[in-house]
Amino acid sequence: MPDMPPFPKSRVSQSTPFSSTGLDYLGPLITKSNGENSKRWICLFTCLVTRAIHLEVINDMTTEEFLYAFRRFISARGTPSTIISDNATQFKLGSETLKSVWNHVIKSEDVQNFTMNKGLCWKFITELAPWMGGFYERLVGVVKRSLRKSLNKRLITDVQMRTIIKEIEAVVNSRPLIYVGEDINSKITLTPSHFLMLNPTTGIPDVDFDLDDPDYSPLESSKEKLLKAWKKGQKLLDSFWNLWRNEYLLSLRERTQTKLKSCEYSHHFYHKLEMLCL
Repeated sequence: MPDMPPFPKSRVSQSTPFSSTGLDYLGPLITKSNGENSKRWICLFTCLVTRAIHLEVINDMTTEEFLYAFRRFISARGTPSTIISDNATQFKLGSETLKSVWNHVIKSEDVQNFTMNKGLCWKFITELAPWMGGFYERLVGVVKRSLRKSLNKRLITDVQMRTIIKEIEAVVNSRPLIYVGEDINSKITLTPSHFLMLNPTTGIPDVDFDLDDPDYSPLESSKEKLLKAWKKGQKLLDSFWNLWRNEYLLSLRERTQTKLKSCEYSHHFYHKLEMLCL
């Protein structure tokens, strides 16, 4: 097996979550609606840098359904700069539709220049080369296993399906990317959720004010409180990026799979080689 090439720049460069996004479908899943069984699919978006995912339930495989799901994704995560997907028909048609919107809907030249600079760059992997989309196929497998263990063979409603999908999204985004520290029993982990939200737990924690604290200011204005909270959040986010750069990126150098898992490919290759020699 040849040596693995280095990771692409978009995979190892610090950027806003979901700036570079992988896209794929999984399904169909069966749900019950109005006494009838219906098929549903899941559109998976994944960030190349933080490995976070975003899941959207869609009703069918049409381009219209995909565009609605894409609009919901942008509303929640922001507009990506690059999208990578396979060569599915709805993705190609969706790319052409979005390109048409960027190019023709807004007529002003200045606005056109701005939207083109901020527009989407849609990249399709090489046809008949699914391994090029391995970074999102890996997470498709994770979501499928989570669904299988959560649902087993139960038939659920659309509302239950959408709820479970969002819960699976939260669980997958809480998986550890790297354990921080040299101790093998270290309980400090870096997860995708750390880059998406500064407080990954639910609810609002209680805050006890210490009157003996020299930094405590009872007359602190709302503006000062917000500014202090924002600075604290930025400092915390910077620490997460430092861990990502110093711990997670270094761990990506350790590639354990140096041989093919199956000899099927090599068998056919050498068989054809022998036929040519004969």
